[in-house]
Amino acid sequence: MRTGINPAKLDSKIAQKYHHRIIIPVFIPEISGYFQDLMDVYRLCIESVHLTQHGRSAITVVDNGSCDQVKRWLRDLQDQRIIETLITHQENVGKIDAIMGAARGCREELITLSDSDILFRNGWQEEVEKVFKAFPKAGSVAPFPIARHMYYHSSSTQKAVIKGELGFQFKETAEHEMIKEVYDSYGWNYDSDYDGLLPVVDCEGVEAVMGSGHQVFTIRRELFFGMPKEPSFIKIGSGSELNWIDKPINELGTWRLSTLKTWVHHMGNQLTDENNLEFDKIVKNGHKPELLELPLLKLKSIHSFQHRAYSKLFKMKYDKRPPAPELTVQFKSL
Repeated sequence: MRTGINPAKLDSKIAQKYHHRIIIPVFIPEISGYFQDLMDVYRLCIESVHLTQHGRSAITVVDNGSCDQVKRWLRDLQDQRIIETLITHQENVGKIDAIMGAARGCREELITLSDSDILFRNGWQEEVEKVFKAFPKAGSVAPFPIARHMYYHSSSTQKAVIKGELGFQFKETAEHEMIKEVYDSYGWNYDSDYDGLLPVVDCEGVEAVMGSGHQVFTIRRELFFGMPKEPSFIKIGSGSELNWIDKPINELGTWRLSTLKTWVHHMGNQLTDENNLEFDKIVKNGHKPELLELPLLKLKSIHSFQHRAYSKLFKMKYDKRPPAPELTVQFKSL
C-alpha cells in the first residue's frame, strides 16, 4: 500500500553540476610488504586531486577489495566531502573491470582515469581541458608528455597530420628534468637528444603532444561505450589496459594526445621527501568554470590495415630522426 506522492516526482529533473569526473582505483589488501606505505602515497594522490580540481569536477574512488582499515579511511574521506562518490567492492574484481564499470556510470563529458600513485599539480585540469576544446577529435589527453608514445596506438592522429587537419613538428622540451623524472620513476633511461624532442601537433593555435600513456589520462565519455563490453577478468596488466582502453581510443578514429608540460608526478609505492615537497606547493583551486560543452564526437572505426598504413606513411614523411636509442628498464629491488 502506498499513501501520498513521492516528492521526487514533483521535481524530477536533475541539474548538471559537473563536466569532469576523476576516477581513482584503490587496492590495499593489507598494510604490510609491498603495500606497507601505500596509504601514505594514495593519501597524497587523492588530496592533490581534491586541492587541484576545479568546481565543475568530482572525484570517484573505487575501493577494489581493500582491507577494513582502508575501507574506513575512504569512508571518512567521503564524509569529509574530499571524494564525492565511493564505490566499494568486497573482493578485487580487477583494475580494468573496476574502472570501466565506474566510468560507464558517469554523466560527465570528460572522465579522468588515474593510477592511485599520481601526484597532481595545480593547473593540470585546465590544461587538459584546453586541449579538448581546441582539438575537435581529441579522444584522450594525458597531463604529461612522453615522446616514445607517439607510435603507441596513435595512427588516427598521424592520419590527421597527413590529411592536413593538424600541423606537426618536432620541438625540444623546456622541461628535460621534469620528463626525466617521469622516466626515472618507471626505471627507464632518458636520452635528452631523443626523448627531449617532442612530437608536437597544433590546432587552432593550441599545441599538444602526439600520443600518450595510460597511467593518468582524460577520456571523452562517449568512447567508453565503444570499448569492449565484456569483462576482462584480469586483476592487472596482461594487456588489459591496452585492449580495453588504449587500442579502442585509436581504432574509433579519435586522437591520443598529451600536454606539452608535465603536470603530474609518479610516486610509486614509496613516499619520498621530494613527493612531500611537491605536495606542499599545491594551493586550493577555487575556480568554478562554466559547464563545458564539447561538440559531439563522430566515431568512425577504421580497419587495422589502414592504421598500419597511415603510421608507416607518417613515419616515412615526417620522422627523419635517427633510430631511437634502446630503452632500457632498470629494475629496482624493494
